Amino acid sequence: MTQLIKTASLTGFYELVTRLNGNPDALLRQFNIEAEKVKNLDGVLPFNSATNLIEETARQLNCPDFGLRLAQQQDLTILGPLAAVAMNAPTVGDALKAIIGYLHYFTRGLHMVLDAEGADKSSRLWFEPAHGLPALRQSQELTLGVAHISLKMLYGEGFRPQAVLLQSDAPLHDSYREFFAAPIHFSQDRDALLLSTEQLEKKVVQNDPRMLEFLNEYIREALRDEPMNLEHQVKQLIHRLMPLQRCGLQEVANQLGLHKRTLQRRLREKSIVFEDLLDRIRRECTEHYLADPDMAMTQVATLLGYREQSSFNRACRRWFGTTPLKVRKQMLKKVTTAEALASAFERC
Repeated sequence: MTQLIKTASLTGFYELVTRLNGNPDALLRQFNIEAEKVKNLDGVLPFNSATNLIEETARQLNCPDFGLRLAQQQDLTILGPLAAVAMNAPTVGDALKAIIGYLHYFTRGLHMVLDAEGADKSSRLWFEPAHGLPALRQSQELTLGVAHISLKMLYGEGFRPQAVLLQSDAPLHDSYREFFAAPIHFSQDRDALLLSTEQLEKKVVQNDPRMLEFLNEYIREALRDEPMNLEHQVKQLIHRLMPLQRCGLQEVANQLGLHKRTLQRRLREKSIVFEDLLDRIRRECTEHYLADPDMAMTQVATLLGYREQSSFNRACRRWFGTTPLKVRKQMLKKVTTAEALASAFERC
């Protein structure tokens, strides 16, 4: 299954690469990621594409601390509404637990864990990719860096982790101490920030219980729409690309950063055929558009992604057994009849 991540995870990428005299457009093309999508922080992209992009960018730019540099362009707000939930939690520890519980809203490709460590009751905050995804060094450092900056927002500027734990035997660069302002320990069993009990129990200044209740409900509602679900993302892209007449399989695959055959296979695993899905969406939209008597047939055809009016006419006959004009007349007649019945009922 293709794991997705919000494009907000690349906040600051375009600007940072440009500042380092790199070519962000070329790097994004290399991983089939649309530049405009990153500039506008729009939608989602495959988790693997994002992590491999960061790794390759660090290599091409000969910038071993690229992950930490990118982290400096980001903070808790990349999580969108999850940031608001965290900022309204009672304590720092509660905020982290809320993010852990809802992180799948942002990505299903990454797990976040807060566990007790040692007799002094300190805790490790660590991240690991979902099963089957590689733990790449630059992305791990980016994630730890963003977590560190986010904790500053929750705790206050005085926040410093007790220590930073890194799996690598040797540093990639010499930026760790300056960035984290804490002891750095290498050759550990995982990459993590070590936090004290006192830090986790620190009150979050902005905590508002009523706002927290509202935000939790908002997130639960949002999650019902499965924003990280591949089928959901394909449907969203079809709706967006139809008026541009670019709603084919290849273009949708490009938008998701996937090879066309990979997208076909992923959909087939869910018993979905792309062409059938596109056809169903077009039919649903046709019923909506034809219900508007002021919308020209040529405009309807364009909004559905057809280059020729004749293509729309043939599709309409296949769906409804008649022409678009007759479908519209039938729909308007039903509306008129329903309105007349409602009016008669009111008079009674």
